[in-house]
Amino acid sequence: MKKTVINTVLASAILSTYAYAETELTPEQATVVATMTERPGNPSVTPDGRLLLSVHPLDNPTTKVIELSVAGNQTPYPTMKYTQGDDSLFKAVIAIRTDDNGVAWILDLATHTITGWDTHKETLVKTIKIPASVLKPTSFLQDFALDQKRQRIIIADMTQNDLKSEAIPAVVTVDLKTGEAVRVAENHPSMKADSKTGFALNPITIDPSYEWVYFGAVNGRTVYRVKANHFDNNGQTVASNIEKYADKSYSDGITVDSAQNVYVTDIENNAIGVSTPQGYRIIATLSDNQTWPDGMSFGPDGYIYITVNQLDRTAALNNGTDTGTRPFEVVKIKALATGSTGR
Repeated sequence: MKKTVINTVLASAILSTYAYAETELTPEQATVVATMTERPGNPSVTPDGRLLLSVHPLDNPTTKVIELSVAGNQTPYPTMKYTQGDDSLFKAVIAIRTDDNGVAWILDLATHTITGWDTHKETLVKTIKIPASVLKPTSFLQDFALDQKRQRIIIADMTQNDLKSEAIPAVVTVDLKTGEAVRVAENHPSMKADSKTGFALNPITIDPSYEWVYFGAVNGRTVYRVKANHFDNNGQTVASNIEKYADKSYSDGITVDSAQNVYVTDIENNAIGVSTPQGYRIIATLSDNQTWPDGMSFGPDGYIYITVNQLDRTAALNNGTDTGTRPFEVVKIKALATGSTGR
């Protein structure tokens, strides 16, 4: 009788543990926040909860940046002069990050400029021109990390702006006070794709304490990191201090929370994953027929906002034919730990 009771209790404990593990590991579908007829690029959630979105330049959009309201209304942002039409000041925007003061830093990969725009006063803060001396003919300035502690932007230069040439990846840092720019750790192995034709360095972020910068190649299976203070003194110590952090899937965007969970837009499985030193796992899936989760941004509400744009179906990446099916989506997932806007 005693043995039977022990076995029953043991079996119950095992089943309970298994059920808990299943609950922990079973991905839920990401919540759809809004749908769009134009391909979204990257999101940026402001500290007061406004959602800014670039419109992906691969589609040559008429409007380059929008604000998406809670009601789903899309308004050209910040002004018509900046974002609307062929003569707009913005030409090709992907990356946007908004700091704690509400300044949206907008990177134009066509004009190689960074625009700081005050989202409270709706006024221009400054425009910084990135000098040609830190760029390559094939430079492709996409994602960046916003280091507010050091007033520095850390840009991933994938190069490969023709989407086919061999990469010469590097990090380009820009001082937001002086505009001084430096090219750092060019062709470091951590920034390269798995193959010569794969896409190199692009996903990049910085943790809420501004201690670690995390990054990786689009077509790479590793998240790397380096301490943010190594970008001081022209980044001379960056290359020698890069370390492997965790495994990941192929991914176009990443962000990170206060517990150093690195969230990944998984373009292989059309899902959202998390990378830690303990391994990589998928925590959320997308709607049916949606592909290529792209950019990510922490909101002030504990959610991470993600653009889903079917980039793999664009003409540029699909043998000249756009097979995307509208609408595209902006989704959100609950973060596993606290985070903060600006990443």
